Amino acid sequence: MKLLLSRKDTIRLLILSELVLNKQSSQRDIARKFGLTPQAISEHFKDIIAENLVSVVHKGYYEVTEKGINWLTKNLLDLHLFSEELVRKLFSRSVVAIAVGDIKEGDEVFYWFQDGYIYAKSEKSGNGIALMSAGDGEDVLIKATSGFEPPRKGEIIVLKVPDVGGGGSRKVDADAFRQLIKNRPRSIVVAIGVEALVACRKAGVEPIFFGAKDACIEAAHQGSGVIVACTESLLNDLLRRLIDEELSFEMKEFMRSE
Repeated sequence: MKLLLSRKDTIRLLILSELVLNKQSSQRDIARKFGLTPQAISEHFKDIIAENLVSVVHKGYYEVTEKGINWLTKNLLDLHLFSEELVRKLFSRSVVAIAVGDIKEGDEVFYWFQDGYIYAKSEKSGNGIALMSAGDGEDVLIKATSGFEPPRKGEIIVLKVPDVGGGGSRKVDADAFRQLIKNRPRSIVVAIGVEALVACRKAGVEPIFFGAKDACIEAAHQGSGVIVACTESLLNDLLRRLIDEELSFEMKEFMRSE
């Protein structure tokens, strides 16, 4: 796969794709989204403009040319054919799931994605075969016989916690926060900022704290629900990251009445 062997072509594909999807994107926007320096992005833009893959509409704004569209279409098609074949191969391999109920070796099973995990249960006309026996809740090895529905993005609820100077965790209604967590028992809870950590503890839960932002994003991409308590001064950085990752979220505030 030539595209994947060339970092230059890979970055080029990402830039052109972003300009097609978000026509208002600037070099700075693209650099931030893909974790590149403005200088590196500037060099890539010089190349693609010189090769007439992109034209300058006016300062800071760009448009993919017909030549750029043709280049993008060809490489995306190659990438699609490559990934399609790879997915078929992966689905023909074995997968590890969590057993729901007892499963016997040789049973037909149905396996599915839920809350960021793969589960399996004995079921005729399923999509896999059990390669071993397992009790309820145990890990079980399955031979896939067909594909399964990929996970949907998990629900993200963001709870804003005031900075300590504005009252911090003392301002949060711990009972309302506790009820939110109780109503979503399968969601993981993470805390960003010390005030948010203390608010979680007052609600009776010990959240993921170190690496919380990355844990939130990875869990949501895998289909797990996430409750994020976030200190107000750190909120903008979190929301930018969620938007860049194309993850939807709901904002909440549980403020105590004076």
